[in-house]
Amino acid sequence: MTRRLLLCSLLGASPALARLPSPRQKIRFDGVGPLRIGMAEPALRKILGPALRIESHDSGVYATWGDPHLGLVLIDGKLARIDVAGGRWRTVGGARVGSLESEIREIFKKRIESRPHSYDPRGHVLLVRSKLHALAFETDGDIVTALRSGLLTAV
Repeated sequence: MTRRLLLCSLLGASPALARLPSPRQKIRFDGVGPLRIGMAEPALRKILGPALRIESHDSGVYATWGDPHLGLVLIDGKLARIDVAGGRWRTVGGARVGSLESEIREIFKKRIESRPHSYDPRGHVLLVRSKLHALAFETDGDIVTALRSGLLTAV
C-alpha cells in the first residue's frame, strides 16, 4: 500500500485523493501519474474529483484542478495536453520550468527539434517527439519558461 493511500485510509479521506497527480511523479510524453493523454472527461473527474474545473474559451477547453502550475487541455472531451507553468513538476529526464536551455539539449540530445518562439523573438520551442506524443519546452533563449506534454498535434 502506498504512503498516500495508507495516509488517506488512516485519516478517513477518499482513496481517490491518493491517486491525485503529484510533483513527485514525472511528466511523461503520455501524461503524469494517473492522468493519461486520451482519457475522457468522466475518467478525469473520477481521478480529480470535485476540484476539476472545465472552462471553454475561443482557443479551446481548459481544465484546472487545484494545482496552479498544472493545466489540462481537452479536445473533443479527451485529455490532449498537459501544460506546466512552474512549481516542482519535472519531466522524465529531470527537466523543469527554470531549467537552462542547454540542460534540455543535454538531456534529450539529438532528439530535439528547435523552432523559433511565436511570441518571444529571442526564445525557442524545443520539441522532443515520440510516435504519437511530444514534450515541448518554451524558452526565453536561455531558460525554460513553460513546458507541455501530450499529443503531438496538441503540443
